[in-house]
Amino acid sequence: MSLERTLKRMQILAKTNRAELAMVASMKATITARIFEKGLDANNSSIGTYTPSYIKQRQKQNYPNSSKVILQATKQMLSDWSIINTGKRLGLGFKNSFNAEKSEWVESTYKTEIFSSTKDEAKLAVKIFSEEVTKIINGN
Repeated sequence: MSLERTLKRMQILAKTNRAELAMVASMKATITARIFEKGLDANNSSIGTYTPSYIKQRQKQNYPNSSKVILQATKQMLSDWSIINTGKRLGLGFKNSFNAEKSEWVESTYKTEIFSSTKDEAKLAVKIFSEEVTKIINGN
């Protein structure tokens, strides 16, 4: 690839957030499954367990008879968990301040980081970002 073409591709790269968006979208899917389906925190350990009385309450709402915390009692947090554009960068978080506060409460209650990336998720994010940058530079 010529120097001129490389510079042109680098200019395109500087003007787009395509690589960042691809990375964040993939991370949203990965982290959503970990938290809201598998019930795992940022250390890949169980978030916690529901009390027997809360399990009974969940059964009345047609949730499975499981003590695994998956943060889906109303599905409000799951529905609100989104790609957030801060104006400077993209990230994951909650659009609704109530859910953002609830996420802090949940982490405090269970004494663990939940909404941060695991080490493997962070490595995957770097890999996806790098692959997208390469695609942009190569004109794909």
